[in-house]
Amino acid sequence: MGVARILEGVNLSTRPLRYVDGGVHPDDLTEATRLILECEAAVVPEPDTTADDVAHMLSVSSVDRERTVLVLDDDGAAVGLLRVERDPFEGVTGLEVVTLPWPGSRELRAEVLQLGLAAAREHRASAESSTWKARAGIVVDDTVFGELLVEAGMAPARRFYRMSIDATSAAIPDEMPALPDGVEIVVRDDEETRRAIYELDRESFREHWGWADYPYAEWIEHMTASPSFDPSDWWLLTVDGVPAGICLLSESRAELGEGYIGVLGVLKDFRGRGLAQLLLRRAFVHYRDRGRSAIALGVDATNTTGAVALYEKVGMRPALVFEVYEHDLA
Repeated sequence: MGVARILEGVNLSTRPLRYVDGGVHPDDLTEATRLILECEAAVVPEPDTTADDVAHMLSVSSVDRERTVLVLDDDGAAVGLLRVERDPFEGVTGLEVVTLPWPGSRELRAEVLQLGLAAAREHRASAESSTWKARAGIVVDDTVFGELLVEAGMAPARRFYRMSIDATSAAIPDEMPALPDGVEIVVRDDEETRRAIYELDRESFREHWGWADYPYAEWIEHMTASPSFDPSDWWLLTVDGVPAGICLLSESRAELGEGYIGVLGVLKDFRGRGLAQLLLRRAFVHYRDRGRSAIALGVDATNTTGAVALYEKVGMRPALVFEVYEHDLA
């Protein structure tokens, strides 16, 4: 990846993260988590990323382990992180640039961003796809990095919300909502159920921005790579025995005291029957009864299926706003 320039009188170098037994070396994971949380604290009032999130994002097989690096100062202390992810199915290089808040952090982030874009160009050169994009997401309050992305030739492409509902909200039912006649929620960890969930996930999000036709092997690896993955939190909803919807819960935000709805999807033929609301309300009760303070999820702010309106209808409100920037390398 090369060596970052001398900034603020400090010579900065890079080295790839170390991996052991398929995951990030514990010492490097600790450093990466510290960097991400300190950088995040400079732009958001409360933590939004967990150690589980960091372990997941750095361990999935799509991470480019040669180009994902720590930035080190003269003393060998980590002051920055570049995460590079290669997605050949969508034709995207995902970039995350993290630096400690210090006087030279703007210049350092600009330098590390250029390393990431160089990696994206290398991905493009070896790709079979006719198109390729570099992509980076930020919290909208991180205006400094937003400016750097624009200066590097990237442009806003999509906006997302982290939506949340307080566990004490009057919108959450007192008791677990009953299932209508013919509706069942299947919780079973076997290959047949996992593949049914995979197919439903593919079909229910086919029209969404950023959709790609991931093979089952890549999809299941990504979905189960989180240290907190628990198959008992994957709900497959059926109507008269036919798979119709999914609600995939996640313990990734447990250390923040929150429950998280990782995926919520209903097939087009079954929409308009209140099934998504049913799944949401059952998830709210599920997490409230576990003692969580809030329940959150992420959503495309311009989702064409009306998801934002649905979430607002059941009492959720935007808690954070994210902007995704892209650069077309075709």
